[in-house]
Amino acid sequence: MKKHLIAVAALSAMSGAVFAQSSVTLYGALDVSVAYGKNVSGSKSATYVNDSAIQSSLWGLKGSEDLGGGLKANFNLQGDVAMDTGALPSTGEIFRREANVSLVSADMGELRIGRTLSPAYVNSQGGVILPGNSIGVSTAVALGYSQDIFTKNAVTYYSPSMAGVKATVQYGMGERADGTKSANANRKAAASVVYTDGGLRAGVGAEEVLGNDAKTTRRYYNANAQYALGDLKFGGGLYWVHKGASSGSTVDATYVAQGVPSSHGFMLSAGYQVDQGLIVGATYVDNSLDSSLLNFTARQALSKRTVLYAIAALADNGAKGVKFTPLFSNISAAALGADRKAGALALGVIHAF
Repeated sequence: MKKHLIAVAALSAMSGAVFAQSSVTLYGALDVSVAYGKNVSGSKSATYVNDSAIQSSLWGLKGSEDLGGGLKANFNLQGDVAMDTGALPSTGEIFRREANVSLVSADMGELRIGRTLSPAYVNSQGGVILPGNSIGVSTAVALGYSQDIFTKNAVTYYSPSMAGVKATVQYGMGERADGTKSANANRKAAASVVYTDGGLRAGVGAEEVLGNDAKTTRRYYNANAQYALGDLKFGGGLYWVHKGASSGSTVDATYVAQGVPSSHGFMLSAGYQVDQGLIVGATYVDNSLDSSLLNFTARQALSKRTVLYAIAALADNGAKGVKFTPLFSNISAAALGADRKAGALALGVIHAF
């Protein structure tokens, strides 16, 4: 009995030594606004409390342990919270944004295993001066690839910076075969390469996802850049979305599950740093199927963790299946009328902790 107690005490001491070298942090960001939307449900308009117009409202737990020799072990668990209702995701995925463990080396980069963001989506707003959900996620929903923003079952490698170049390569494994799905269903491959040098940033991103039938694919590509010239910044980019091409077929068809046809387009963006705390910007997104999004944003930093913002946006949607929402997240693309304009105004605050 005495030996058993000594062993337990020794294990406890070892455990305490390990914990002493690690850290766990509760963190988050909350974005809430008062918004007005015109023609946001057919011809109807509304004033409402909006969630996540720029920054996704989220909370998480992350930790890091120093393993010595320049190597660290990290974990990250991150989920959503709705600021208008206080609700967690209705899907039941508490940590649907991030759920991963990684090994990080300053010289070798990072190897991350678990759910995380697609590098192609991360690069999608590389040419936007004031990026945010009302541009990035609204575009992803309109183009029909929003289900691919996060990658589950992922193995992701992030390279260190080499002469200003960083590369990210990701492979998302399909779910195991269960008698109803192929093991390759929803398999995903994605990558990005980003170059930075002073005021210049340029990047490319690509991904391919195999559908539930393990035959139908959807592909997304983007290329963009931005340049800072004193207080002025300019940016732009191109994007392509191709969906519904089955193996052995070159038909550019509609991806049935999302109901949005293949398309392509461009983005143009500009911004001006008025003073140390205030920046204003404008972004225009054009789509080949007669739809577009125009976004004006102003952000005033009150501190390192709190920002006030204003947004004015106009979505001009055609009748060919691509529907931009003028404001994320409470406006539903499905409720927007075809061949109709929809506008939105918002005044909000973001607080990080």
